Amino acid sequence: MSSTQSNTGSPSANEGGHTARKTTRRSHRKSRAGCNNCKARRIKCDETKPSCSNCEHRKVRCDFTQQSAFPPRHCEASCLNSIPGELSISEIELTYHYATSTCFTLSAWPTGGVSRQNQMAEIGFKNPYVLHLMLAFAAVHLAHCRPHRKEEYTAIANHHYERALVLVTPQIANLNPENSDAILLAEQLICLISWGRGPQPGEYLAFGRDQRSDWLVMFRGIRATSSNVQFLRSDRTNASAANGILPPLPALEVPEEYEKQLDSLMELVKSISKDTPSYRDDVEAVNILREMYDNRYRSGDSEYHVSFGWLYRVTDDFLERLQQRDPIPMIIYAYFVVLVRILEQFWYMQGWTHHIMSGIWDLLPREHRAWLEWPIKRIGWVKP
Repeated sequence: MSSTQSNTGSPSANEGGHTARKTTRRSHRKSRAGCNNCKARRIKCDETKPSCSNCEHRKVRCDFTQQSAFPPRHCEASCLNSIPGELSISEIELTYHYATSTCFTLSAWPTGGVSRQNQMAEIGFKNPYVLHLMLAFAAVHLAHCRPHRKEEYTAIANHHYERALVLVTPQIANLNPENSDAILLAEQLICLISWGRGPQPGEYLAFGRDQRSDWLVMFRGIRATSSNVQFLRSDRTNASAANGILPPLPALEVPEEYEKQLDSLMELVKSISKDTPSYRDDVEAVNILREMYDNRYRSGDSEYHVSFGWLYRVTDDFLERLQQRDPIPMIIYAYFVVLVRILEQFWYMQGWTHHIMSGIWDLLPREHRAWLEWPIKRIGWVKP
């Protein structure tokens, strides 16, 4: 036996014939009282209150801060810790904010925000992916309202958003009358979350600078789901179709000479697209756009479809050419942006119209930019 082995073997008689005493490790009681931030990062928490050292160093909000502000009695704390699946403080905050603020930015129903809140909550309680998306949207709203905590709320929103996607994806593949309400609502919330996150570089809703628009893929998913279950013309009470998720819009001043501008746009389309396979699609896109303008400014129709109904109704081939940055679809899209501008009274649409117009201006060939003058004037964008 080697000397190394003899020194590291089991306890044995020493040189004096006495038995070596067995060394025992001191007992250690593992603490599970660390803050959630340290638990998530799997690091030791020093449990300093009102904020642990790790959270202080990272300049993030520590759970202990909230616990110190509202110290629970011992019995209450122990009981809460024993409840399986208990809500976190963050989830309670999001639920409260959604119920008291966020939901009231969504109602287009005659009975108002409370009715819409109840309908969405009922669907959310039965379908966890909808509930996660509601919490994600509330977190995005809080990030907008509290910019000094934007990073924190954005991370929370991403967490719930990712959990929702894992749950809803297999449901979409199994669309049926029983889950259609929830799936359509989930898809709409996904679009709203995308808006609420704010304009992203190279993303212009219906097209992208270097790649296809992720938002348009989601929007077309709503269209496919709605068509498959005949949702838009359904009489069901809680149907969440395209005219039911955004608030009513106030009456607005009729844009100066919009009819004349659309007439000129139609003449351009006919002169350029004539004798091409896309002629019918382009003419139809302008006709639908004129209908949207008339409904919004002449008939007083204030529903959601008046603004985004154009994207809902144009053909897939037209949208494909728009994503490929074909000049004619991009010019028509610029006139559509004037309708989107109306929605910027809502927090989740703020900043989008100028961002979209900047993308159209940058990517449209110079010889076609003169056709953007009227839309640019209507939305108040300043050319570079």
